[in-house]
Order: sequence, then C-alpha cells, then structure tokens
Amino acid sequence: MNVSMSALRKPLALAAVTAVMFSAVACSGADPTSAPPPASNTSASEPAAEPTPTTSASPTASPSATPGAKSTTNAQGNDALLAAGGLGLKEVSKGTVVSIESERNGWEVHVVSGAGEEQQLRTDASGERLVSGPTDDRPDAEDRAENQQFAQAAVSYKRAVRAVEGEVDGAEIRDLSLDQDNGRTLWEADVVVGSQQRQVQIDADNGKIVSNRVDD
Repeated sequence: MNVSMSALRKPLALAAVTAVMFSAVACSGADPTSAPPPASNTSASEPAAEPTPTTSASPTASPSATPGAKSTTNAQGNDALLAAGGLGLKEVSKGTVVSIESERNGWEVHVVSGAGEEQQLRTDASGERLVSGPTDDRPDAEDRAENQQFAQAAVSYKRAVRAVEGEVDGAEIRDLSLDQDNGRTLWEADVVVGSQQRQVQIDADNGKIVSNRVDD
C-alpha cells in the first residue's frame, strides 16, 4: 500500500501538540477537564455572641423605720378622769364639776350646785365605779360664794380636758380644778408628759389657753 509521507506528518504533529499540553497540565497539577469551583455565596460565619451576663437584682431595701411619731394622748388616764367627772354629775343632779383629782387608787370629785353647796365623792381608778359618797363638804360662806361663781363657768370640765390635750401633746391630766385668779375663773390642769410635769391654765369663759408652763 502506498501511503504518502505528508499524510502521516499531520496526525503525528497533532499527537505531539496534545502530548505537550497534557505534560504541561500534569506539571501544574490542574485538571483541564474540571471546571473551577463556583464562588461561595456564603459569608464566613461570625463568632457566636457571648451571653449577656445576668445581673441579679439587688435586694429590695426594707423601708426605713418611721421616725418617732408624736406621742399620743394617754387616752386611758384622761378617759378615766372624764368618766369620774361623769359619775359625779350622775350622783349629784343639777351640779357642776369643779375639780377632779387623782388619788392612789382612784379619783376624788367635787360637784357644786348653783346655790353654792358642794358634794364630794370618790371613784375607782377607772372612774366608772363609785367608792364612797357623795357627802356634803359643808362649805363656809366664802367657799359658797366662790362655788356660785364656779357654777356659772361657761367651759365644762370636758371642754377643759380637750383644750389641754390640744395644747400639750401626750398630756396625761392628773388634776383638774376651777380656781379664781385676779377676778377671772380659770381651769388649772396639772399635766404629766413623760417625765415632765406642766401646769396649763384655761379661761373658763372662752376655753382659751392662758398659760402653759413647766411645773417645778
């Protein structure tokens, strides 16, 4: 068979070129047939956020103690005094209480009439139970005249007690009596406040405080 040399050269030349190409690829380590990897659309993952530290709530402060409030009136003592006066009026009809004085185990109450007569009685410590009396105190002429003025006092013993309580906070009234001072009729109250003793005077015509002083 008669084959021309030119026909043989072309296939040989093509094979040589192909061999050179594969050799170059082999040296570079690249795979000519594989497509380049697609670009990643996923961004690099960010580091996980650190957990926010939990702050424990500070304990609720307990409310501060209320500052020492004003002392209140000794209701038991003053109520007993008022009760003793009320019992005196119950025992002596149409009378006026002119004095209520504390005693060791109760109260001594004096009640006068419009004619100047005077009755005396004693109660227990609560002021609600009669212990003795009423008995006639047998005033003399001078005392009878004074009692007649006392019977005309516009301010009762009850109102005098309220006036003292409004004037002296925490007052415990031990003695309360009507008296004459420079032509005026006054209620005089001997008061205890804690360890202090005071004397309060109230105008028996209008209920106004006349004086409030420490009783030495």
